[in-house]
Amino acid sequence: MSLAQSRLHVGREMSPGLALQIGEGAAQQVKHAEPDAGGIVPLWRQVPSQHRTDHNYYDLALLKEPVWIWSVPAYFYMGGVAGGSAMLAAALHGKKRLRRLANWCRFLAFLGTTIGPVLLTYDLGKMSRFLNMLRVLRPSSPMSIGSWSLAGTGMMAALSLLQGDRSGAVTRYGTAVGGLLVAGYTGVLLGNTANPLWRERRLLLPALFMSSAAASTAGVLQMMPLDEREEKVVQRFGMVGKAGEAACMVAMQRNDATVPEVAAAAREGKGGVLWTAAKAALVSGILVELLPVRSPLKRKVSGALTTIGAICLRFALLESGKAAAREPQTTINVQRRRMKG
Repeated sequence: MSLAQSRLHVGREMSPGLALQIGEGAAQQVKHAEPDAGGIVPLWRQVPSQHRTDHNYYDLALLKEPVWIWSVPAYFYMGGVAGGSAMLAAALHGKKRLRRLANWCRFLAFLGTTIGPVLLTYDLGKMSRFLNMLRVLRPSSPMSIGSWSLAGTGMMAALSLLQGDRSGAVTRYGTAVGGLLVAGYTGVLLGNTANPLWRERRLLLPALFMSSAAASTAGVLQMMPLDEREEKVVQRFGMVGKAGEAACMVAMQRNDATVPEVAAAAREGKGGVLWTAAKAALVSGILVELLPVRSPLKRKVSGALTTIGAICLRFALLESGKAAAREPQTTINVQRRRMKG
């Protein structure tokens, strides 16, 4: 029966071939049915999904993809550099032979906590949205803690930069503690979501971000003019961060293997390419650092590779998270695993 014939039969904008009317109002009729004038009532003559074979109901995503743009992983990187620099500056305070290096660290901490909010605001679209996050302080919310840490550390870093070696204990340690929070809260933030890939890595993400923060800071400092004593300090600080970052990445891959869908999301697509690039750059930076040659070129190459790896790591986490959100079975299997555990 055609749609026009069904209108004459029951007076409804419905074809019995597509649906069945039941209930108290099923027999009601309209006095004047709408004429079939080519689109007065925009109804489908055939349900579009009936003839699609590319997916079914079970292939539909259960979660929305993260809507973050490029500025968010860039903010993650800048926050890591700021946090690592703040901690290193506090450790170097009062050491006359390392005064220049301490000043570099103070400047990087100030720069990171200044550019970071700009990148974050660019993603949010309006400055008022960032300021609104400072209206309340909620200890149970990683975003609230992170917003206050970013704002507070930025002010402390500016004060520390102005005071230099004359900065007091409150400013010095306040900046260091704030830098630790800025470097690590982003890992807690990612893990505190429904995204299956980030959720599975929630115990390792904070450690990954904090160790990568130390490596990122060392990578930037290695590309600056350093004397022999400064180079040794930066090298040791960076190697601790690089070793921690490499250990966390290996642990994450082993953890992902327990849920094949999570492993696939982390290994395939843009996220997989960026993750591989991050590993390659990190390992290459470590190998170059271990070469038995002392030269500014070697140090700068190692710093550049470490920086590239740190940036690729942040973008890999975002892209892999998007891929995991698109796959419904990833979410389902992670939830099943949690229920069984």
